[in-house]
Amino acid sequence: MNEMALTLGKAGILLFTLGLLIGFVLAKIRNARLGLSAHLTAVQTGAMLVALALFWEYLDISEAWSGLLVYAVIGSSYVLTMGIPLSGIFGASEALPIAGAGHTASKSRETLVTILVYSSSVVMALAYIAICWFAFF
Repeated sequence: MNEMALTLGKAGILLFTLGLLIGFVLAKIRNARLGLSAHLTAVQTGAMLVALALFWEYLDISEAWSGLLVYAVIGSSYVLTMGIPLSGIFGASEALPIAGAGHTASKSRETLVTILVYSSSVVMALAYIAICWFAFF
């Protein structure tokens, strides 16, 4: 297993564990539905990072792209996992209107959550599109 795969695996295990810990505090969050979303997001993205780590050596990704993609996937996973519980704690609902329905927060809190959730989602999507590109083309 190379260094990038090991980095992905460790980050995934840590994120998965963070997701389990978020599960313990669900009932204490202002919007428990967003707390559940944060818990599931962290557990699922953590597991995905571990799966990607196991598969990484079979992808034909150059070293120049490898570091960028690994850190983009890890960083966006953690930022998203930070943005969703903040939304639940703040009661913000603009970025996640279905899970946040019936809750409101100050404009600055809504803006912070929106930036975290949207930016991490875009970076994650672009990184996985690039990984697919290298895997299939």
